[in-house]
Amino acid sequence: MSRPTPHAPAAPARWRRALGVPDLSGQGRIVAATALDTFGAGMFTPLSFLFFLMTTDLTVAQVGLGTSVATLLSIPLTPIAGMAVDRWGPRVSLISNNLLAATGYLCYLLVDSLPALVASMLVVLGADRMYWAAWPAFVADLAEGAELDRWYAFTAAGKNASVAVGGVVGGLLLASDWSGAPMLIVVLNASTSVLTALLFWKPVRQAKPAEPTAPEDTAAAGTAPAPEPEPGRAQAPEAQPAPARSGWRAVFADRILLCVLASQTALAFAWLIPTLILPVYLVKVQDLPAWLPSTALTVNALLIVAVQSTLTARLGTVARSRVISWAAVLMLATVGLLALLPLTGGAVSIALVLGAVILFTTGQMTATPAVVALSATLAPHGARGRFLSLFNLTWTVSATTGPALVGALVERQAALLWVVLACLVALGGLGYRFTGGLAPHRLGSPRARSAEA
Repeated sequence: MSRPTPHAPAAPARWRRALGVPDLSGQGRIVAATALDTFGAGMFTPLSFLFFLMTTDLTVAQVGLGTSVATLLSIPLTPIAGMAVDRWGPRVSLISNNLLAATGYLCYLLVDSLPALVASMLVVLGADRMYWAAWPAFVADLAEGAELDRWYAFTAAGKNASVAVGGVVGGLLLASDWSGAPMLIVVLNASTSVLTALLFWKPVRQAKPAEPTAPEDTAAAGTAPAPEPEPGRAQAPEAQPAPARSGWRAVFADRILLCVLASQTALAFAWLIPTLILPVYLVKVQDLPAWLPSTALTVNALLIVAVQSTLTARLGTVARSRVISWAAVLMLATVGLLALLPLTGGAVSIALVLGAVILFTTGQMTATPAVVALSATLAPHGARGRFLSLFNLTWTVSATTGPALVGALVERQAALLWVVLACLVALGGLGYRFTGGLAPHRLGSPRARSAEA
């Protein structure tokens, strides 16, 4: 029997890239860890607020207060998480994150007072801060160039699917009316975190780049391209770039990084549309059926699972900064459609909402992998965890101020709410476009894929 030629895998590889699937050979543990972790989160998320009402004597007001206090106290932990990622590496940080999360969830079983609630929530939220500083950096150690975007897109779709399955399992347990169901869900969630940590325990194989690395991926520190270090392992001194600044100075002295942070802070408000704005606006303001917001969320999740990877593959040759600005245009169009709802009624309103959700989801799928990949590759050597921790705070700004903004405007000044939201999304999109023009060698160059042909 003749041996296969070196070109035999070319066709499957082309199909894989066309579908937006990264090279998963040797990375089964990473895929399993991602699915397992998000499955547990999907089980518990619908129960996150109700759990303490079902298992303690705390009131709704007390649980709400405790949640807000714990969230505020967790914000200063974000830069600490970034420094931990830079010190110990993303893989070790992900192990620590999962073990810390498991500890916090098990502490939920012991909560019997408001201080205990705040303390246990703070542990879980601290683990969450570490995750969002470590996970993008971990994936950036696996791949680069367009392959990096495929990894982020593939895991985003997989996470949505796992969360949905976990939500169904959690819902079925709660629907059983068994008094121990809430406790079981928390224990299962903690168990998935421990298993995820074990899957990350063994060092993973660093993927070889599938295509030449573009300038925006390698010139983040203003130096010539250099090989990425192995996850959690320091680079040899002779292989390291020699930046003029290190640590936090490498972040705050770089105007490109600051522009990206400002742009994302504004653009992140768009992500409030399906989860925060639509449920109140559609049901309370427009008096539309109560099933419509949940249907909109379902459509959003299904589209991400089905289309995310393929869409990202189609955008693989376009500069990330430009991709994000295009996504902002789609989100602006979404705001415009929703602002027209008072002029419609009946079936037309429902069709308009579903059309807006599809438009927003397309923008969301367009932006998300590019945003995460850009933040991970733009970060300077030695300060990637620090920059990613600050990048994570851009989402915190919208998550903490968004509810107050919506609460103040949605019922009496809905038109003003849409104007404010449109201005923020436009500023975010223009900020990314401006930043790409300001430093085309870092954000504006297409990601060459000639090596994949």
